[in-house]
Amino acid sequence: MLIRFYGTRGSLPVSSTETLKYGGNTTCVYIETQGGKSIIIDAGSGIRELGDYLIKNNKFLLYLVFTHYHWDHIQGFPFFAPLYNRKTIINVYGPTKEVDPEQALSYQMNVPYFPTIRLTDLPARFNFKKFKSKFTIGDAHFFVIYNNHPNFTYGIKIKNNKKTVVFLTDNELRSPNPRTPYEKFVRFIKNADLLIHDAQYNDETYKCKIGWGHSTFSQVMEFARDGSVKNVIFTHHDPFSSDEFINEVLAKIRKRFPEFNIDAAKTGTEIKI
Repeated sequence: MLIRFYGTRGSLPVSSTETLKYGGNTTCVYIETQGGKSIIIDAGSGIRELGDYLIKNNKFLLYLVFTHYHWDHIQGFPFFAPLYNRKTIINVYGPTKEVDPEQALSYQMNVPYFPTIRLTDLPARFNFKKFKSKFTIGDAHFFVIYNNHPNFTYGIKIKNNKKTVVFLTDNELRSPNPRTPYEKFVRFIKNADLLIHDAQYNDETYKCKIGWGHSTFSQVMEFARDGSVKNVIFTHHDPFSSDEFINEVLAKIRKRFPEFNIDAAKTGTEIKI
């Protein structure tokens, strides 16, 4: 299984010399399964660059999985080049509790939010799938859990080729009003090969953001320890977090948890597992 990050930022895109290392695009992760299926998780601003890669490599059968529909997870969708190619077939999965993916994407591309073209005008062919607690895409097995985040947000576990990757973006592990209790999350990630988790805040910042639906670096590491996961990647970086800030946090966290392999997601980071 190949995992490549195209967007690692939370809330909104940023662009400055202080965010070059970890990137400024919002959430978008590309996964290529052992069997060659092209899977995209979320359509933040990073999906624009991913679209160029897919077209150049003649990948037109795509699977787009949404964790939820907040702006930073859908805002790149209208700029995703494969949408404008008649060869493209996109199978779309997403939550349906408040709004389904077709409605969410249609709202976004209506006037006055997007000019000239609507979802129904796009040349690509869409298949909107019902998001179940368990489903398969080719040789990859998906399992979902409700995250602790405003509105309905899914966390995702993927099993492929005897490896397990968990992606929990926009999740408050210690939420004061949890939709999912902490112990259930621990069971969900137990013994996974890789945990990719929202770490938007440090402990000090979190004191003013309790209930906002995000976690801290140290909370994620305690979670990884409780779930017996040794490989951890922080993601959904706060727009105010500079490269220097993230570097400093990583250095401190690595000293506190020397038995773990810890990193922060960077645009372009590629992992083979």
